[in-house]
Amino acid sequence: MPLSNEEKVNWLRLMLSENVGPTTFNQLISFYGSATEAIRHLGELARQGGRRKPIVPATVAHAEEQLELATRTGVQVLFLKEVDYPALLKRTSDAPPILFVKGQVKTLDKPAISIVGTRNASANGKGLARQLAHDLVRHGYNIVSGMARGIDRSAHQGALSVIEDRPATTAVLGTSVDGVYPEENRDIYTEISRYGCLVSEFPFGTILSPRNFPRRNRIIAGLSLGTVVIEAQERSGSLITAREALSQGREVFAVPGSPVDPRSAGPNALIRDGAVLVETAEDVLATLEHLKTFNLRELVAEDIFKPEPINDDTISSAREMVVHNLGPEMVSVEHIIQETGLDVRLINIILVELELAGRLERYPGNRVSLIYSRE
Repeated sequence: MPLSNEEKVNWLRLMLSENVGPTTFNQLISFYGSATEAIRHLGELARQGGRRKPIVPATVAHAEEQLELATRTGVQVLFLKEVDYPALLKRTSDAPPILFVKGQVKTLDKPAISIVGTRNASANGKGLARQLAHDLVRHGYNIVSGMARGIDRSAHQGALSVIEDRPATTAVLGTSVDGVYPEENRDIYTEISRYGCLVSEFPFGTILSPRNFPRRNRIIAGLSLGTVVIEAQERSGSLITAREALSQGREVFAVPGSPVDPRSAGPNALIRDGAVLVETAEDVLATLEHLKTFNLRELVAEDIFKPEPINDDTISSAREMVVHNLGPEMVSVEHIIQETGLDVRLINIILVELELAGRLERYPGNRVSLIYSRE
């Protein structure tokens, strides 16, 4: 069911409200059935989570300004509950509730493969990224990457080089969709907006922050049937993307490299852990070709939210148990479920209260930690 104009404005209001991240947003819609109803309960939930100051939802004017900016700049706004939202991304547990898309939005209907890697790439690594992307686009795939320097840039370039067969590439940004970072990539930003599309979950006016890039990486993985890693050190954003792909049940591919090159440590470790070794596009195609003909939209129910009543008495008795199992170190929600024996729905409600109160930090891989106030 399409959202009404009023509900679209309220989705934006809820997304723009303080302490409402993607997971909490989606939980709120599941609890209350609509953003309109969820907004009415924000203050109450934040108080139950321990917040002293009132939480003020974003204004209607702020939300309408975002829609006006999108219209003025030719940006399409996709809502998670509607049918035109990317089908594979919709299946992820922390899917962005709203996407801002600039360019050819139909690019997102193509089966996608992401190619990621280090910013400080070798000439051989960049050349391989361009060749893989070029060959995969010629086989009908959309190449997804993060428009960073190095491997990302080369993957987009390779996809854009297939002029005769309609290039297809998607850049997922760590800025708002009207932002170009790094500035040296303005040339491919322009080309991608013409032949592919630029995607961001961040509203217009978002300030660049290192915290944005792990969120960007989960979208890269979520849009794709599989992720190829070319040159990445052991602790890098590319490996975050690979871990996200694994957690989402997607394929992970890696290009092996010399053991004396630190940039090969990440891919080599992924291969040891079971990633598919890649030397040419054929290695990727052999694994994914059987998925290419699926109607991806048929894999996803149109309405993924199932509102259920909330029993306040039950939540109250469980809240102390959940908080007791949280601390400053990251812990998985699955571990909390095991330790408390509580129903996952109860735990999710309590985590939403804590996040709205500013007491909970969420991390990739469905992990959380408690934030301790210095007051």
